Amino acid sequence: MSKIKELGRRFFELPPIGLYCAGVNMMNVLKKRDYRVRVVNKEGLYQADDGHDKITLCRRGRHKRYKRGVMQGVENLARQYHLDKLETGSCGTFIDCGANIGELGLWAGAKGFKYIAIEPEKLEADCSDLNNFGGRKGTNRVALWKEDTTLEFFSMPETADSSVFDMGSDTSIKIPAVQLDNLVDLDGQDGINIFKLEAEGAEPEVLEGARKTLKNIDYVAVDCGYERGKEQQHTFIEVNRFLSEFGFEPIEAGFHRVTILYKNKSR
Repeated sequence: MSKIKELGRRFFELPPIGLYCAGVNMMNVLKKRDYRVRVVNKEGLYQADDGHDKITLCRRGRHKRYKRGVMQGVENLARQYHLDKLETGSCGTFIDCGANIGELGLWAGAKGFKYIAIEPEKLEADCSDLNNFGGRKGTNRVALWKEDTTLEFFSMPETADSSVFDMGSDTSIKIPAVQLDNLVDLDGQDGINIFKLEAEGAEPEVLEGARKTLKNIDYVAVDCGYERGKEQQHTFIEVNRFLSEFGFEPIEAGFHRVTILYKNKSR
């Protein structure tokens, strides 16, 4: 059998995710890029590798964020939350609500922060574990809420719209929900503490459950865009009112996805 026929046979024997990765790599070879993707496991996880850094992914197409470099893609996300505007010389804890695959954990780790990831979607949490915790289960697989309870979780991971508010999902499951105050304790910890908040419309309820923790938070980076329920309401007014009452002031804003960076005036 010729080499071309052998390569063709192997290509079509690949599982679906393997075919996908092979196609991506073929395009990168033609474009003379070092960027490659490869299958990680049977659950459909795959890894993007730019020749220097790697990141594990679980949704097809997401790898495109990293075709010009893994850390460049991570830095782009950090800029959307205005984290590039911060002086992070004295690093404390970075709390990531809605961590997804833990991309900002790579940013936080590079800066020297302790990283706390919160992500209820299973495959995304699996990726976060691989990207930030060496594969061990370090990601908190819960939803943040105003009380400790069980919530119905509407899963829409392909579009990153999974939420405790139904936005038109055909799939829902019951998941544990906890107050941030009962999940972390920052009392007595030194350094700059950052809370990144992306809860797909549940930002006001998450803040309600974080009253104690907020006293020890220096910055809140929040996505309060149009993601609450089927009506696609924003949460900016509620978030801004709550954080203002707690002594935070907005210092940076972006209105493409409505992300605001708040500073604790008392710290």
